[in-house]
Parts: sequence; structure tokens; C-alpha cells
Amino acid sequence: MMKRLLLLSFLALSIAGCARTKIAYYAPVPPPPAIEEMRGLPPEPADVWIDGYWGYEGGRHVWHAGRWEKAPRPKARYIKPSWNRKGSQYAFREGHWK
Repeated sequence: MMKRLLLLSFLALSIAGCARTKIAYYAPVPPPPAIEEMRGLPPEPADVWIDGYWGYEGGRHVWHAGRWEKAPRPKARYIKPSWNRKGSQYAFREGHWK
């Protein structure tokens, strides 16, 4: 019974991890142009810059500032968030590590 519970928990977490690449939400209007940000120096030499992006919260677009982040594993690359038109709305896909 315990092995089955552990297996089901692992599968649920694996599926949740895959969901990051799916559409997170929709907005009725496209986002504004991206804001150019100053990066500065990374806190650690191996840190990766994650560009800022426009999200959609409370009925309006909200800027999420860029940041330095450590890659979760060697050779991982970051896939940035994106907006794509879907009919009369705009679909947002969250950024994720691949």
C-alpha cells in the first residue's frame, strides 16, 4: 500500500511539473512592449538572467521584473514566457526550465 501511495505521489508531481508549459491564463488584450531592464552583474558566475515579462492580474497587465537565477541542473536552459493570440484572446504560457 505504501509503495502504491509513493508511486501515485511521484506521478502526480511529475504531471504537475509538465503542466508548466501549458497555457496559464488568457487576457482580452495583448501585453505592452517589454521593458528594457538593467541586468547588472550576476550574484554568482553561473547564474542565468531571466528576462522580465508582462503577466495579467486583476484585469490589467502587470510587469514582473527580470532576475538572476541558478539553473536547476547542468546544461538546463530557460524557455521564456510567451503570449500568443488564440481567437479573440491572448494566451499566456509561463516560462520554465528545460
